[in-house]
Amino acid sequence: MALIAGRGDLPVRVAARCRAEGRPLHVLIIKGHGDPDAYADLDVPVVSYRLGQGGAALAYARKHGISDLILAGGVRRPSLSSLWPDAYAARFVARVGMRALGDDGLLRAVMAQMEAEGLKVHPAHTILDDGLGAAGPRGRHRPDAAAWVDIRRGRAVAHALGAVDVGQSVVVQQGVVLGVEALEGTDALLARCGSLRLPGTGGVLVKVCKPGQDRRADLPTLGVASVEVAHAAGLRGIAYEAGAALLLDQAAMVERADALGLFLIGLEAEAAKATERGGDDGDDPLIYLIAGEPSGDALAARLMAAVRARLGDRVRFAGIGGEAMAEQGLESRIDQRELAIMGFLEVLPRALALKRRIAETVAHIERTRPAVVVTVDSWGFTGRVAKALKARGSTVPRVHYVAPMVWAWKESRKHAVAERVDHLMTLWPFECAYFSPLGLACTHVGHAVIESGADRGDGAAFRQRHGIAADVPILVVLPGSRRTEVGRLLPIFRAAVERLAADRPGLRVVVPTVATVADTVEAALVDWPVPALAVRGAAEKHDAFAAATAALAASGTVSLELAMADVPHVIAYRVNPVSATLFRLMTPLRYAGPVNILMDRLVVPELLQKDCRPGRLAKAMAPLLDGASSAARQREDFAKARRRLVGEAGASPSDRAAAVIAAHVQGEESP
Repeated sequence: MALIAGRGDLPVRVAARCRAEGRPLHVLIIKGHGDPDAYADLDVPVVSYRLGQGGAALAYARKHGISDLILAGGVRRPSLSSLWPDAYAARFVARVGMRALGDDGLLRAVMAQMEAEGLKVHPAHTILDDGLGAAGPRGRHRPDAAAWVDIRRGRAVAHALGAVDVGQSVVVQQGVVLGVEALEGTDALLARCGSLRLPGTGGVLVKVCKPGQDRRADLPTLGVASVEVAHAAGLRGIAYEAGAALLLDQAAMVERADALGLFLIGLEAEAAKATERGGDDGDDPLIYLIAGEPSGDALAARLMAAVRARLGDRVRFAGIGGEAMAEQGLESRIDQRELAIMGFLEVLPRALALKRRIAETVAHIERTRPAVVVTVDSWGFTGRVAKALKARGSTVPRVHYVAPMVWAWKESRKHAVAERVDHLMTLWPFECAYFSPLGLACTHVGHAVIESGADRGDGAAFRQRHGIAADVPILVVLPGSRRTEVGRLLPIFRAAVERLAADRPGLRVVVPTVATVADTVEAALVDWPVPALAVRGAAEKHDAFAAATAALAASGTVSLELAMADVPHVIAYRVNPVSATLFRLMTPLRYAGPVNILMDRLVVPELLQKDCRPGRLAKAMAPLLDGASSAARQREDFAKARRRLVGEAGASPSDRAAAVIAAHVQGEESP
């Protein structure tokens, strides 16, 4: 075997591994790129050739009976005028012509020529069998929602440039592309971007293969030095393509990234695309997940982690989700914000676009052939996907997580659920009674708010982190996770806060938000009448709950989270009047808030539709902020609600749900 060695640590590692395993090896150094002294201790033949000496290198290979090659290490291509090709190399350059313009095109041509000469080219990672980076976070640190925006932007730019055979690396900060890799290499790119960085949170290095790249050579490569240079450039993380990037000395990389506060994460999407093309990883089970809004995103993310715990790290995921699922390694095929719509009339303007997205999703499921399709909540979208799959005769098991609230309105929907899915996982213990008589397999797994961490925040740390004194009242404002909700509620909540602040000059406002609406929320808070802090991520939200005096929230699951965190609150909501009228006609429920439904009485004040006005909201919130007896009564009722919600001890809801999914993946359940 011969190693064609360029610059960097990779070829030296390959040579050392070959020698450790007793493989006969010759090292052919590319002059001006590799360093012969680096191989001095390995006791292997080392020779050097210029890039243009292809004929001489081939003669050496034939003389020594070499039949196999590995290409490793960086090579900066020379200009044609400085190449000085021998006769053999000159004929090659004349023949490949324009294909030599890009790195991958040139490498393909070089490898094709080598194989035509009877030499077999092997990827470096087949020698370094532990070198490929895996999917998901590799250390303590995780990208937040803003970092995921940069990662997705960098991925899109890298793929666009890679399609024309330019570079593998992109640096993005706050959505702005600071630089792309060209001739200079990744380290020089990072050094250049360090001088271009913007004020505020640092950027991200995204390093991926080019679309269709021949992976026998020039795989994206990262090492401890990459982490050091990224930190020096002011970056806060590195994202690489899982299964298609070499990580040299991974343990040391992770340790250094942890020490410097950088995240290191493998992006999984390309593995799913490889399966579509018939890639080598097709034997690993693929689970297709669809979550149409942030609450479902959080559920699905915990499910992904629980499934991995059961089935191992090689299980793959594809589908649609948000920032929490992205943290588990999923790259969503669709921006979740397109699907987060609430109300009857609100959906109508988006009907055609949603129909197109349903068709695209069904087509992708058919191409990828997953072991199971798991749809999470958002029945308006996920139910239509399930219906379309059944209509097309799909035999892939369909599991739905979170039963549509047929007990709240339009009970007749239970028949559609039973017809479209093979297994239903419910949050509330009484729900299976609606579906099991219809022949639908149904499992009560428990309400996910139990394991959300809402009750485990650190209020003191939150106040210290954001410079808020211990005696300053904090009002947490939660205007929703859909753009329609935020558009309707945030101006009303702002006016209510203005009235509350008039009598409470020290009041601070914290607004936990999610990726679907974060930009809208943060822009709106700029001119609020009191200091208003937007925070992202579950950990920050839960710490804010622990620090809160009281909360004003859009009606929804967040009311249960606030109850878990023991935060007195008021819920409010407003939709299109026609939608509200239709809801009232279709539901037998007396209450909108989940805590009130659970307790079957008004524990949390509900100000809906015409009652959702600044004056009424301020009046309802005032006693909770001021520590009146109503706040203490809410906390007493929250304790009772938590006891009902937790139910039997044992496995977590996600563990129970993962057991159902694992059974389908392993063929223990049949539709």
